[in-house]
Parts: sequence; C-alpha cells; structure tokens
Amino acid sequence: MPIALLTLVSEDEQWFKSSQGLRAVATPRSISFCGHAILEEDTFVVEDARADSRFSDNPLVLGEPKIRFYAGEPVRRGGQCIGTLCVIDSQPREFPDADRQILKDLACLIEAEFERGHLSETQAEMIAAHDDLKRRASIDGLTRLWNRSAILELLSREVALARRGSELTIAMIDVDNFKLINDTYGHPTGDRVLSEVAARIRSSIRDSDCVGRYGGEEFLAVLGGCLPEDAQASVARILESVSLDPITFKDASIQVTVSVGYASFGKPLRDADSLLAAADAALYRAKTTGRNRASFSRAS
Repeated sequence: MPIALLTLVSEDEQWFKSSQGLRAVATPRSISFCGHAILEEDTFVVEDARADSRFSDNPLVLGEPKIRFYAGEPVRRGGQCIGTLCVIDSQPREFPDADRQILKDLACLIEAEFERGHLSETQAEMIAAHDDLKRRASIDGLTRLWNRSAILELLSREVALARRGSELTIAMIDVDNFKLINDTYGHPTGDRVLSEVAARIRSSIRDSDCVGRYGGEEFLAVLGGCLPEDAQASVARILESVSLDPITFKDASIQVTVSVGYASFGKPLRDADSLLAAADAALYRAKTTGRNRASFSRAS
C-alpha cells in the first residue's frame, strides 16, 4: 500500500499520529474515512470510493490524496475505540481475508504499545524479550487479548514473583450459555460477543493485570500483587460490566453473563498447575450454583 496511517479520532478531527506516504497532520472528521471505521466492530473496507455513494463526492477522493481504496482497523485502549490503523491506495482493489488478518495483527501490536507504560513488569518483560513475529503470534486475533500460550507464560512469570513474596490471584472467566448464543444467532455473532466480552473484561481490571483467551469462550486473568479481597472487587466489576448492558448489534441484542472462579496461593506455594486447578474448581461451583456469579478457592 502506498499510504499507511495511525489516526486518533476526536469528535471533530482526526490526527495522524504516524504517517507513511501522506504529508498531513490532521483532517476534519466530517470528511474522514476513519470516522466511519471507528464505528464498526470489524475492519472497514471501501474497495472503490468513487463507486461508493458515501464517499464519491468526498474532497479526499476528488482531490489529493485521491483515495480510491481504504481499509481501516479500529484501534482500542481500555476497551474504547480511539482511532484506526488504515491503509490507502489511489487505485481500487480487493482486500482478501489474509490481508485483513495482517491489518488486525498490526493493530494488536499498536494496542500493546499503547498499554506498555501501564503493563505489569511481567508483561513488559515478555514484550521486550519477543521479536515482532513472536509478539504477533502471542495475540488472539479475535479478542486482541493474549492467547493461551502467552497468558500461561505470563502466569509462570507471576508465579516466580509470588515465590519471592509477591501476592498472586487468578480468575477463570467463562461466558454463560455460549453454545446457545452460537446456535441461536450463528457463529459470526458469537465471535462478536466474545470480542465485546473481552473488551469489557479488560476495562474492568487494572492496566497492570494480564488477561488472555484461555479457551473457546473462557478467559484467564492473572492479577499480580493482588490479595484475594482485592481480587474480589475486580471480579465483581467483571460480573457487573459484562451483564449490565446487553451486547447490541444491528440484528440482535443479547444479554450476556459470565461465571468466574478465582483462586490464590495458600502456603507453601506450589505451582501454576495447582493454582489453575483451584480456579477451575471454583468456576465449576459458580456454574453449577446458578451462573452469573463468582466462587473462590485457595490452592493447596
């Protein structure tokens, strides 16, 4: 692509935080393509702007940079969309799934960079130790959280800190009745539900906490330096954030809840597996006693 931009979008303007191939600082939001992209759940693609009634008379299409093709991926921080990573061409073109995934992966790296100043020591160390390719492979493409292997690596690092005297609590979070959501609304809507649940979980915990996609509809939060009573407040925020408002799409409004099992180390400290087993047992209790609730266990 001849033009690539990282934009930050406000109510009235968009700023180019980083720009390749375009000499500009900002444009009004009213004529921006990114103003449309940040309102979408997924990649926003315009294959031929001249043939699109929304943009055919746009000054950025009729004049410089003569946009014909645009693809923008929303970029989020703290669960809120703040801008886009976009690519632009002066020629119309298609944008296959493989290219969409690359754009998503790059947006994930940008989001990780935004958060680096607020990350836990273990997350910052792991990011610094990994090259770009391995970092991309550590991100779950759907939810933009750490994937299973990465969150387990972070857990191992936090366990090592706990052995030196730090507190540690983990929380397993499972979406209630997720199979029913998939069966009723279809898997694409199910994926969008998981993405929104992930954003709500991320916004409910501290910036320094680690959270990843542990399995299909299951998430793992690693709360370093966190006593059980402090973790209880974080878990309560997660339950409230997920269930407070329905997840609304153009074709559906879905009330979603989660169940949470959280656990901390007893004495003596053991290993990550014992902590995961305790959290899993607590999650099972939360599920079998009514869902949309939390249960606590202490690893032994």
